[in-house]
Amino acid sequence: MVLASATCFRLTDAVLKTVYMQNDQLLAGTPPGGYGAQGGAEVSMVPNRYMDGNLSPVILGVDAGRRCLSCGTAEEPVLKLEAVDIMDLYHHGDPSNRFTFLRRRSGPTSRFESATFPGWFLCSPPGEDQPLSLCRQPPDASSGFIDFSLQLCSWPSAAPQAEGQD
Repeated sequence: MVLASATCFRLTDAVLKTVYMQNDQLLAGTPPGGYGAQGGAEVSMVPNRYMDGNLSPVILGVDAGRRCLSCGTAEEPVLKLEAVDIMDLYHHGDPSNRFTFLRRRSGPTSRFESATFPGWFLCSPPGEDQPLSLCRQPPDASSGFIDFSLQLCSWPSAAPQAEGQD
């Protein structure tokens, strides 16, 4: 089955900080205007169809999928947003996999490990309103959090529901 569009989620970390956009950065903390249904960033997600599906490879984007999270191409990973359409990556792939994260589910949370840099995970900072980054596993509370809860974005005709609920 080929997707027509990406799935939209809002993310919170292990200590319930919301992931939101400000000044072209993804931050974790209290969004401007406080918490609520519209407080967090809408994060788009599609599978990477060009990798082994058993690894749960996904591509993550923001700005309606017009920019995607990347681990960069340097020797050390650096989380950044690149101007590439998530659906283009879904349909055509990216041989470097710098846009791909391996989604590791654990109960109600997920971890996102870099496909290019094994052992490096999407990480929220220990402080409030700080940028997301990549960190090595296992982090502790002083270095950041790698467990995220995903909540489906609300659409006008549907009530919000957590992933996995029907």
